[in-house]
Amino acid sequence: MLSPKERSDSGAFERQEDAFTDWVTADGSSGFPAESGRYHLYVSLACPWAHRIVIVRRLKGLQKVIGMMVVDPIRDDRGWAFRDGPGCSVDPVNGFEYLSEAYSATDPGYRGRVIVPVLWDTKTNRIVSNSDDDLM
Repeated sequence: MLSPKERSDSGAFERQEDAFTDWVTADGSSGFPAESGRYHLYVSLACPWAHRIVIVRRLKGLQKVIGMMVVDPIRDDRGWAFRDGPGCSVDPVNGFEYLSEAYSATDPGYRGRVIVPVLWDTKTNRIVSNSDDDLM
């Protein structure tokens, strides 16, 4: 069921605004320099916005440059979970049980909905971006 924040007055789905919109830049001026192995994607294959990031990563040949972890496709009341199962597994990067832990690590006061995709910086231990269109 959609939460009230995701539903217009007419009942249509309205995706919430992206909370984290930093950029990885070649010169590092953003604070996030382009470095092989530094960044990790958290995605769900059940999410069309995240799924297209998986496709772009593959088309650009970035599999060895940007790591990727797939969350369980079934989201419960605690959100996207890391579980062992077909096509998904536990989180070997941070040991998170839920993707919400990445949001809390980045912004302890975050109260919005936890969405995918997420680009995680393994050096600063924070989310760089959860904006699918920016990540593409």
